[in-house]
Amino acid sequence: MPLSETNNKQSKSIEDLIAQLDEPVKPTLDCEADDMTPSSRKVIKGKRTSNSSSNNSPLVKTNSLNTANNGEPNSAILSKNIIMSKKYSHHKRSLNNRGQPKKNGAGGKGVWGAPGCELEDDYFDSHDPNYDSEEEEQNVVMVCVENEHEKSGKPNSSLKELVFDDFDNEIKLVILEYFQNGDTIEVIDHLKCFDFTKIKSQLIAYLIQIALEHNNTCKELMSRLLRDLKLELLDENDFVDGFNILMKNFDDLTLDIPDAPEKIGTFIARAIADKVLSKQYLDLNHLDDEKTHKSIQSARLLVNINDHLFQLSHIWGNKGGFLAVKELTDKINELIQEYYDSGDVEEAIRCLKDLNVPHFHHEFIYEALDFLLQKGNDHAIELITTLLSHLCQAVIVTYDQLKIGFTRIFDLIPDISLDVPNANTLMDTVLNRCHCKGFISDDIMDLAPNRSRKRFVSEGDGGRFKEENGH
Repeated sequence: MPLSETNNKQSKSIEDLIAQLDEPVKPTLDCEADDMTPSSRKVIKGKRTSNSSSNNSPLVKTNSLNTANNGEPNSAILSKNIIMSKKYSHHKRSLNNRGQPKKNGAGGKGVWGAPGCELEDDYFDSHDPNYDSEEEEQNVVMVCVENEHEKSGKPNSSLKELVFDDFDNEIKLVILEYFQNGDTIEVIDHLKCFDFTKIKSQLIAYLIQIALEHNNTCKELMSRLLRDLKLELLDENDFVDGFNILMKNFDDLTLDIPDAPEKIGTFIARAIADKVLSKQYLDLNHLDDEKTHKSIQSARLLVNINDHLFQLSHIWGNKGGFLAVKELTDKINELIQEYYDSGDVEEAIRCLKDLNVPHFHHEFIYEALDFLLQKGNDHAIELITTLLSHLCQAVIVTYDQLKIGFTRIFDLIPDISLDVPNANTLMDTVLNRCHCKGFISDDIMDLAPNRSRKRFVSEGDGGRFKEENGH
């Protein structure tokens, strides 16, 4: 079908445009731009000046291109190219902009901020996992106001009032945790969060009663806590009233703690040594009761025997974590020696529990096995394996501690063999005995040093082996 005149003209103009794009560019003068024919080449003036402004564009205007080619709108592609060329070629530079990053490196996606911004107090990062939008609105300042109330002698009305019924929920758990870490500051800070001015004496009696239910290590820790409470929160009159409350409740205490009078007398003597109580407390008119009299007499006897009250500071004994490693090792060796002499398993277990060092039981296993190897007789093997069996069955010594103790002795077998030549044989006997009793598994057996020597080539076959291999 033949093309119409209009379509023919448009097709020719497109072909001319494509031909112009394929041919090399020839510079022309400005006056020649108006006299171009459709077959002639349109030239875009590409002159640039470094100081040109946005109003003086170095390119030919879009309107002149639209009217070119006999006023027909056939240069839309060139118009688009001119606009894109103007966008990428016209880059404004000034003295203040030398191509440096935006916001000194703090701008853009994936940027953590300007260097050093983490040191600023008022810097907040919304992408921080600990970011809190409320902190950005207002700065929270923690101010301690308790000292002001302590100086004025008035109770702080903003604190929660502590009553006797809250002791089990608010105090007991803190004291039990204190028996594990021994941090008196943490207990005192917790008590400062409550208003207990009306029940100070009851609080002291409650603390001592908790300690009476535990071992001597906990009693030692409680005596230290009472000393620090005297320095921080309480006075001597509060302790006097607290001990009096305890002695009034002897009938209830002795039901669960039969030796409560003697233990409270020891607490009183220790409190006098720590200057929590004065010696005049022993001469006060107490209740005319047999148990109270027994407690006061016990405290008076301890104070009179120890001329220097400093000796009373160790009245509960230095147990477990309060001992140096060397002293603790010596006590373990004494325990093992006494058990070897007496053969009393229950007494040995009780003494080990009194040390209160479950994290150091691997030392007991190591020392017991070393003692066994040094003795080197069947009686020692039977005693030690029986004791270890009872300790493992009662879970007094955990399997991890047992394994560490055996591993330590395995590592030193070569050195022990210098003094005990049959140490390997004895260790095999001990392992077999323990495995038969059922308190060690195959993984400990596999860790034992292997004494077997495999003879691949006998002495008689040695020469033939060498001849066959050409040696």
